[in-house]
Amino acid sequence: MRLQMALLLMATVILLFCLAGCQAKKEEKVGKGQEKNGESMGKTEDHAGSEKGNNGINETGNNGSSDSHGTLKLAVVCVEVGGAQKSWIESLADEYNKNHLDVPITIVPYGDAKLMEVDKAMAQLSVAIAGDDPPDLILLQNVTSRLDPLVSQGYVEDLTPFAEKSEKVHLEDYYEKVLDCGRKEGVLAVIPKTFAISTLVTSKNVFDGRGGWTYSQMLDCCKAHEANPLLPGSSPEMLLFEILRESIDAFVDEEQNKCHFDSEEFKAFLEYVGTYCAWSSRQYEYADQGESSTFREGKILAKYEAIFWLTELKNIRRDFGDTANFVGFPSKYGTPVHRITMSGDNSFAITSTSNKKEEAWRFIEWYLNKEDEYDNLELCADRKRMEEKIGIALAGRENINDGEPAMTEEDKETLEILLQYLDPLPDDNAPLYRIAYAEARTYFSGDKSLDEVIDVIQKRATLYMNEK
Repeated sequence: MRLQMALLLMATVILLFCLAGCQAKKEEKVGKGQEKNGESMGKTEDHAGSEKGNNGINETGNNGSSDSHGTLKLAVVCVEVGGAQKSWIESLADEYNKNHLDVPITIVPYGDAKLMEVDKAMAQLSVAIAGDDPPDLILLQNVTSRLDPLVSQGYVEDLTPFAEKSEKVHLEDYYEKVLDCGRKEGVLAVIPKTFAISTLVTSKNVFDGRGGWTYSQMLDCCKAHEANPLLPGSSPEMLLFEILRESIDAFVDEEQNKCHFDSEEFKAFLEYVGTYCAWSSRQYEYADQGESSTFREGKILAKYEAIFWLTELKNIRRDFGDTANFVGFPSKYGTPVHRITMSGDNSFAITSTSNKKEEAWRFIEWYLNKEDEYDNLELCADRKRMEEKIGIALAGRENINDGEPAMTEEDKETLEILLQYLDPLPDDNAPLYRIAYAEARTYFSGDKSLDEVIDVIQKRATLYMNEK
């Protein structure tokens, strides 16, 4: 009996042991399955995370790749990407990625290109830069004017140390004034590849003075040709935009930190601009005689020109002939002032929070030295590249201008003079211009008298200068 009880107890123990072993194997199998499933879920979440950029914005890269690990994230603001037809920045990323598979470019768009809500997109970009997964590069297209706050907030890296160590980018080869466009608060935030020159051109029949002109000299020309408008346009606001915006520093004394919008010179200019709406019905009065004769004979006194290409100098000569006088914008002492602006469409900044700064610089270095697929004759920030393009323009090539020279020796001399007197817009110009523009409109509308408007502009501008 005792033996039977012992055998029964032993069988029970063995049975329990076997059941426990089976359960353990089952749990192990389930655990492994959950672990495997967990890994799969983790990958899916990571993929979903990389499928969307910061703030849930879709991300695109070479061949549609969305995995942002080991990639350079290039932020673009209100730029259309991912469409049926590739944008230039997508094509550029593809070209770069073909030869840089180790750390390729991934484009992260901020904001809708159609809505162009730049302020909203910039707010999202700022959050991303300060976040845990920041972009490494920023394309300045659409946001060149927002470079100042990015620098002030410490969101972009100074490129000077990178260039100093580079064997491919030499800052001494660049026009210093062009570099100044990308330099804010002592920080070289971007190195422009191309730039544009904006200036006023008049006929020597209107103003034959050498060099530039003052506001008073410009207004004297207007009085001497009072039957003809200063610029082709349709509103006083446009005249303010094309002249005052570019030269408002003529009424500012930076050394004394004072402004002079209560001067007789500024008052006379605003009064003239107020009469400009009278020309709106006559701006095309001379169209039947051809635009060239209109400017050559001084029937329209001057023309605002934005020069992006070497070929445009020849077009200006066509309009003005031998009478062309690149007088520039009016200045305080009559010194020639030709404004220079960098192209944000091909300028890149490195974010200060990027953990791939060296790789980001490698992209900028590659882009600055990238040869154009065709001779586009844009104004180049690099002197040596500019000289090459001038040589091409002078010689003429089959794929440019039907083989005819795109510029003459006289155009080359004109360009050299323009380059000598280039100046970026002072940082203070924009807020002062906004003050003057907003208040001047109340004079144009008849809501305030000229004296009232002058007084308000002077007070507001003085307050701004004292508080900056």
